[in-house]
Amino acid sequence: MGTSFLRAEIRSVLAANRIELALLHIGVFGNMVRLQGVLRRAAGLPELTNEALESMEAEIRRLPGVRRVELHLTNWRRQDSAWKPVAAAVRETLVFDPHAGAAPLACSDETAAEVPAQGATRTARRASTFLPWDAT
Repeated sequence: MGTSFLRAEIRSVLAANRIELALLHIGVFGNMVRLQGVLRRAAGLPELTNEALESMEAEIRRLPGVRRVELHLTNWRRQDSAWKPVAAAVRETLVFDPHAGAAPLACSDETAAEVPAQGATRTARRASTFLPWDAT
């Protein structure tokens, strides 16, 4: 069975479970499948549960040609043989205005978070909006 066909079958399973596909990277390496990113349902639907995630993982494992499934999820973690949701961290970014004339100061993360440098504006974003391979 080809990689493209298997990837399409996996996407079909995820779509049937109303998963936001744009937040998830699907990798197929021979008979191994890797899902990486944020696993959540489309807006307006009930949140995923441990049981729903286990069922979806089992459904992917049953696809012809799949022998191993790896889930590298930023918002779920396997703990005590059960999937547990992980709270989304808040990322803070300092944006520097190059025309303000102030150079960034060298200081610890705690200090930088408390006192923005001159010419910087503070923005906070939920980490779940970023994919793990996002360089921003």
